[in-house]
Amino acid sequence: MKITSLQTQKVLSPTQITLSDYAINTYRGCEFGCLYCYSQNNKNIKKTDFFNCLGTKPDAPRILAKELKYCRPKKVLLGSTTECFQYQEKKEKITEKVLSILNDYNIPYTILTKSHLIADCLPLISENKENKIYFTLNFSCDTLIRLLENSSPSLDKRIEAIKRIISFKIKLRIHIGPFIPYISDLEKILQIVPEGVSEVGIELYHQKQGNFEGIIEAIKKNIGPDTAKNILKIYTSKDTYYGFARQLKASIRRYSHLYPFKFFYFVPEFGNFYTPCFDYEKSPF
Repeated sequence: MKITSLQTQKVLSPTQITLSDYAINTYRGCEFGCLYCYSQNNKNIKKTDFFNCLGTKPDAPRILAKELKYCRPKKVLLGSTTECFQYQEKKEKITEKVLSILNDYNIPYTILTKSHLIADCLPLISENKENKIYFTLNFSCDTLIRLLENSSPSLDKRIEAIKRIISFKIKLRIHIGPFIPYISDLEKILQIVPEGVSEVGIELYHQKQGNFEGIIEAIKKNIGPDTAKNILKIYTSKDTYYGFARQLKASIRRYSHLYPFKFFYFVPEFGNFYTPCFDYEKSPF
């Protein structure tokens, strides 16, 4: 992995995502190598560099402090196009510094992550009771994690991080997304969610998300051609796509009577992965 330092002119970016009015991404690219990552289509990143290069933004905390003198977001989203707790964060501590500055200005934030390294910043995050963490737990075993995410944290590390978050009494949602048909096993995932979690969100995978062909090829080679064929069938048409979405919703409804979670469910439009109208804080159940 090639690590480069990027010059930063702007940190706060307006966002249509309903979780906040501004987003901050402390890195460009990602060390985790998830085949389904939608950021592969980021116009600022060459596809050939996506899994090989990580750009760090060491000036981000300083620039943010300047921006907050004239711009006061109601809420900030961290990690919308990258993992803000990269392995490189252990050395750089860019995200940690950004969180500290947001705390100084009493600006709440939501963090999207699948990294166990967030545990290092839990004392900071717990300072504001409005802060929230969406923690990704979309596979139930390390075999699937290694197949589709390559270098992301192991299942044990994620579970331990979730338990630490709960111990700090920070708002938390387990994010089962993307939920990949015939790969993500909802029942097995729910069985390993630690006690103390109150919210679980499921977001169906969309075929325009990341490298669909690469995902299918990896599944065909490592799991089997029948599984790959079944997945392809779901994404053949609107009817098969929304048909599966209805089946999944019915399953979630059944599990909602068995587990003490408030469930959230999101289905991207068939022809359009990015659906800005999602209200991530509104439950359909």
